[in-house]
Amino acid sequence: MKLEKAKVLVLGTFHMSEHEGLNSERRQTEIEELVSKLASFKPTKIAVEMVPEDSEYCNEKYKQYKLGTHKLEMNEIFQVGFRLGLKMGHEQIYPTDWMGESDMDYGEVESWAKENQPELLNEIYEGFVFPELSEDKSIIDYYKELNAPTLLNKLHKMYVNIARIGDLNNYVGMNWLSWWYKRNLIMFANLTRLIDSEEERVLFIVGGSHSSIVNKFLEESEICEIVQPLSYLS
Repeated sequence: MKLEKAKVLVLGTFHMSEHEGLNSERRQTEIEELVSKLASFKPTKIAVEMVPEDSEYCNEKYKQYKLGTHKLEMNEIFQVGFRLGLKMGHEQIYPTDWMGESDMDYGEVESWAKENQPELLNEIYEGFVFPELSEDKSIIDYYKELNAPTLLNKLHKMYVNIARIGDLNNYVGMNWLSWWYKRNLIMFANLTRLIDSEEERVLFIVGGSHSSIVNKFLEESEICEIVQPLSYLS
């Protein structure tokens, strides 16, 4: 007999604060449609890409939003997470991110590679195009693109190959990548702490570049069942 496991759905998102026009009536309706689709997953907890140290700040805003005294800022945590939490009757939202200090930022790694290993950098980026939200594309269609397995596999492959940037005993790519993997491992660990029973259904709203890595950690841990976002976005 197959034992039941808690279910986790990692929803890759884009950072809404970086886009104009999302306050328009059309885009707000599309965001509401997205939230309705996600509600059919029936999440018991909603986790977001915010550090736990900001839990009080986050949940005070959420409380005010539920009371009708807080206008949602243009951020996926609020626009999607808060709306869904209210729809599901949740008491709180769960920040699960970690930032910490990195030895080198990604821009420095890329600059070093451009100067010292341009062919390798071209190989790493070859054929990779990140989807964009165009005027004729709906929010739901954009989320479908961001959560497509082919894109997530390409992203994961790109991150793994960044480890090759550098020389023997000068692991330039690893200076940034060790921070990146640590961050995603901590997200994974924090997510698992939200699982209290096999009935748990956790939805994690996180930047699309984290989706594949966090999902792989969850899958390999065998602690839960991975739910594919596309099964709810279609």
